[in-house]
Amino acid sequence: MPVSANRIFHCNVNCSSLDTSLRFYESLGLTKVIRTVPSKHQNGNAFGLDVVAWDAWMMHSDDGMEGLSLDLLQWLTPLPTGQAQDVNGDIGFNRLVFYSRDVEAAVKQSIAAGGSLVSEPITFDTGHHPVTVAMVRDPDGLPVQLVQGEKNSIAQIVVNCADLDESVAYYGDVMGLEILMPPMEQSWPGPLFGQDGDINVRAALLRDPGSVFVVALVQWPGVDAATKRERKANELGLFRMAWSTPDCASDEGVIRAAGSVPFVATEELSVGDDLPLLLVLFWPGPNGECLELIETTNRSGAL
Repeated sequence: MPVSANRIFHCNVNCSSLDTSLRFYESLGLTKVIRTVPSKHQNGNAFGLDVVAWDAWMMHSDDGMEGLSLDLLQWLTPLPTGQAQDVNGDIGFNRLVFYSRDVEAAVKQSIAAGGSLVSEPITFDTGHHPVTVAMVRDPDGLPVQLVQGEKNSIAQIVVNCADLDESVAYYGDVMGLEILMPPMEQSWPGPLFGQDGDINVRAALLRDPGSVFVVALVQWPGVDAATKRERKANELGLFRMAWSTPDCASDEGVIRAAGSVPFVATEELSVGDDLPLLLVLFWPGPNGECLELIETTNRSGAL
């Protein structure tokens, strides 16, 4: 039985400068919605850290609340560390995929806003229809893939897998996602990733039934399982993907029964004095990627 969580609510990107990264993601069509900056330091056990403090903005695309929110966060205690994910087959979270009304304009605007270029727009045949794509990096180096679409939207998060079939089963049976595209062989244009020649992968798409968001699970050829690791909560780049749930403690039992081990048991967390207190649970998914459950309480304040 999967968790009772009703939808994927947000993904978290850690940045070194909130102001700089805000300009970048705004250039892709996202808007600031809610600022989350607790007034006090608090226990960081839920994150696998000692004491924590941060400044962050929740951002929306054209999808509003029906789509995925971006939790763009700058760590204050501890300070951010490490480096963002690269455009390669390393296991774990890899990149965000955005739909864009105008890919060419989005590339130019994002670079002017502090991003960097991996690939100019290219058009290739997916087997169903031609698609125009490009790849940029955010100011901290996180890959962001742009796909021509009818709106500005956070379309997908890409997870590189050590074992694709195992990951599909986990995200379906435990997290309740629905298979949109079963595992199949795909050929990707190498220049999109700054490489020569096509890249042949196995990939699957799983749909979040509570929103318009899709999780792309990918296994690269010759993947080295040794690249699987659990990133620290304050490392730059993609760190966690969060589901909203009506009962975090009950879902914790489902997570543990599936063999996953949370950092700690469900804990209370403040995200701002005027915002509801949350019950949260963090744990590593099948590829070391951090997954999160969030239950909103009827209480508020600092902890």
